[in-house]
Amino acid sequence: MRMIKTTVVVAALLTVTGCATMDEASNSLSCMLARATGKACGGQEAAMASTGQGGRFEQLQTVFEQEIQTAREAQARAVAATQPLGPKQRAVAGEVAVIHVDITDSRSQQKRNMRTLDAVTLDMPLGGKGKDGYTQAMDEIKDLANTLADNRGSASILVQQNPADVKAKRVNTASGNTKSPAGQPITVEKQTTTNVPAGVERYTVKAGAIRGSL
Repeated sequence: MRMIKTTVVVAALLTVTGCATMDEASNSLSCMLARATGKACGGQEAAMASTGQGGRFEQLQTVFEQEIQTAREAQARAVAATQPLGPKQRAVAGEVAVIHVDITDSRSQQKRNMRTLDAVTLDMPLGGKGKDGYTQAMDEIKDLANTLADNRGSASILVQQNPADVKAKRVNTASGNTKSPAGQPITVEKQTTTNVPAGVERYTVKAGAIRGSL
């Protein structure tokens, strides 16, 4: 499975902060995301020590915007992967949902309302199962969940299934838990609902919560 890297996010930080090395940019990224998700920063404060309050907010917003863009690109690749399949077997892009979160600067205690990724949705027709394009699209979904889990400390995948498909045993209804290659938790939940048409599974990859601190 091809892993989606956070290189584009780090590159954006490198541009904004003027960091001298990729290691410094990576440390800044890890530190900011760690704080925003309520995790310990692990002694990486020095990478951001020279940045003023406004710059810290700007850096974090850059990280969040790049995370949104990464999700959009993963969704687009998943849809593109299924284009060689029949019209009724192709993935359909759903919403890339964003939410606004109040972030508190731990130094000044000032707050700023920031736009962050919430979830990405993709409809996957069951007729494509077993075909290369479908498998590639599923890899994109899994890779995105891995990336978001590593960025945020956790992620989840909600799979919504039509009752008719569940009754006919055309879908796997088992929920469960897994981990990203870096060891971050990913929850997989299966849900039966008439909001999804028969013959389709709706995958929603949700990023872990932002705790509200920088």
